[in-house]
Amino acid sequence: MARLNTATRHKVVVLHQQGLSQAKISKQTGVSRCAVQALLKKHKETGNVEDRRRSGRPRKLSVADERHIMLTSLQNRKMSSSAISSELAVTCGTQVHPSTIRRSLGRRAAVALAAEAGIFSPTEEESEDALLKMSVLHTDSTTPALSDDSRITEDESKSGLLPED
Repeated sequence: MARLNTATRHKVVVLHQQGLSQAKISKQTGVSRCAVQALLKKHKETGNVEDRRRSGRPRKLSVADERHIMLTSLQNRKMSSSAISSELAVTCGTQVHPSTIRRSLGRRAAVALAAEAGIFSPTEEESEDALLKMSVLHTDSTTPALSDDSRITEDESKSGLLPED
């Protein structure tokens, strides 16, 4: 069953305060009687119909740590996750396993790719990070200039491999 929206939850409480039974509230709102009972119990205990905050596991990386990892990776594309982990420990004081670094980079890449493909609309922070990633990739100043050996000479352009102007 889908979660109840806030308006439906408030309607259940108001109908109960008007003196309707749980069965009648259930029929009128289309919510199961057990859900009505649980919602009224929650309202009686907390005085609120909103979901309770869940604990969950605390995150190892802060938003700043994740941004630091991404920027470090973009500045040096050949840097390993172990090296990024060591660098993060030195600069930010956050010690994490290299697999946490890979997971963080994977999440950022997935957000950027999904946004680029139009699969979902990212939050402002996610889109800012995706734009930053794209801009760094396209204007990377660490890319070496073409060496003299890799430039096309006048003779090679006349060989017929390249289109003429």
